[in-house]
Amino acid sequence: MAKLVYLILALCVVQGTFARVRRDAPAAPEKSFFDTVLEVGGKIQVAFEDTRQSVLKSLGFQSDDEVVQTIKTNTDQYVTNLRNAQTTIQEELKKHSDVFEPIVKDLNVKLSETAATLSQQNPEVAQKAKEYQEQVQTNLQSLFAEAQKTVEKLKEDARAPSEELQRALKQIYDSTLETLTKTGETLKKQK
Repeated sequence: MAKLVYLILALCVVQGTFARVRRDAPAAPEKSFFDTVLEVGGKIQVAFEDTRQSVLKSLGFQSDDEVVQTIKTNTDQYVTNLRNAQTTIQEELKKHSDVFEPIVKDLNVKLSETAATLSQQNPEVAQKAKEYQEQVQTNLQSLFAEAQKTVEKLKEDARAPSEELQRALKQIYDSTLETLTKTGETLKKQK
C-alpha cells in the first residue's frame, strides 16, 4: 500500500513538472497611426531648426543664388508631394464627406495655400536667401501646425480615419521632414 502511494505521488510530481504553464512575454504593442505621426512631428521640429542653421552657415560660404536654388529645388519636390497628398484627401472627402469634412477642411485649405505660395517665385525675396528660407519655413510651419491640429481632431473623434486619409497625412509629415532634412544636408555638403 505504501508503494502504491509513493507511485501515485511520483506520477503526480512527474505530471506536474511536464504540465507547467509557460507564459511568453507579451508582444510589444504595435504603434498606432497617431503615435507614429507624433514621433515624426518631433523629428520635424528638430529638422526646422537644423535647416535654419544650415542656411545661416551656408550664407557665409556660398552665394545667395546657390542657397536659393537648393531651397527652391527641394521646395518644388515638396509641392509635388503636397499636391499628391491633397488629391488623396479630396478623394477621401468625396467618399466620406459627412465624417471627415469638418475635420480635414482647414487642412485642405492650408495645403492649397502652401502649395500655391511655395510654387510661385517671388523675385524680390529670392534675391536674398535668408529671407527666402524664412518665407519657405514659415509656410512649412503653418502647414505643419494645421496638420497637427487635424491629427488631434481625428484622435478625439471616435471614428478612425480611413487608411487612405492616414496615408495622406503621413505623407505630409514625411514630405515635410524629408524636404527639411534634404535641404539642410545639401547646404552642408556645398560648403
